[in-house]
Amino acid sequence: MSVMQTASPPGDVSVPSSPGDFYRALTSRNRGLLSIDDQQLLRRAVFLVAGCGSIGGAVVEPLIRLGAERLLLAEPDSYELHNLNRQHARLCDLGRNKALVLAEWAAQVNPHARVEVDTAGITAANAAGHVAAAALIFDAVDVTSAPALACKYLLHQEARLAGVPVICGYDIGGVQLIQVYDYVRPRTRVLGGRVTERDIADPMRFLARVVPLRALPVEIFPELRRQRSGEAGFFPQLVYSALLFGALAPRLAVDLLAGRPVRHRIIVDAHQLPRTPGGRLRADWARAGALARMAPAALAYRRAPAAHHTRLETS
Repeated sequence: MSVMQTASPPGDVSVPSSPGDFYRALTSRNRGLLSIDDQQLLRRAVFLVAGCGSIGGAVVEPLIRLGAERLLLAEPDSYELHNLNRQHARLCDLGRNKALVLAEWAAQVNPHARVEVDTAGITAANAAGHVAAAALIFDAVDVTSAPALACKYLLHQEARLAGVPVICGYDIGGVQLIQVYDYVRPRTRVLGGRVTERDIADPMRFLARVVPLRALPVEIFPELRRQRSGEAGFFPQLVYSALLFGALAPRLAVDLLAGRPVRHRIIVDAHQLPRTPGGRLRADWARAGALARMAPAALAYRRAPAAHHTRLETS
């Protein structure tokens, strides 16, 4: 683990030198919308951001600007050119570790923030320690490979044991799906009890069990057909879908820290919201038809034994 050095405030601008005065000035426009108690909860809490790509990278900026000052960023990967369509990076950041870049950026906004970085990501060796240090976890661990899913499952196991709430994000086409696992509640099962360790060997099986069919937007069904036929080697993602996580997750975090009840599932479709009533109706009909064709195979996939690898039929 490496700890980022905070940057000094610029000398030609009037910036309060004491951490307390700086913080009051930084968060002054929050007043009236965030209570004093909520603001202090944000400032004191340690947030673990597990995965700093589309989803995890989107939540760091609003957390820092809202007043969070203690972050732990865990990410093993570096930026590539295709990440620039949605992730918090520039050309000069290509080839650099994502968490390190985000930590440097955070120091330029709040030089008093303590942002730690683990370039190993979430591993069997560090998961328990990172979870134990956190008041709340943002789970943005990759879901496209079995090794990454093993880390995700381990993260949730440790969070349940430690009683630390987890906020997960999934960007699916124009949809942002947020799942909240309030492990403070003793009866909450790992990932809601929808998957077991044997399910994480197959990413499609994992997603079929965790992502509800009603969260799938109409645009994703042609993409699923392309994935199934082998035409596409990657899953497309959009910047505004990821940014929706950054917009919503910090508010959820404030409420969870304060002990207020929150919805455990939020689905926002950035493509559906701007459509006219007629456009929404046509999209709903198209989606219903696609779901009707896909639902039997999807349900069979969910219920099949772990060793049975059935493809999701979409046509």
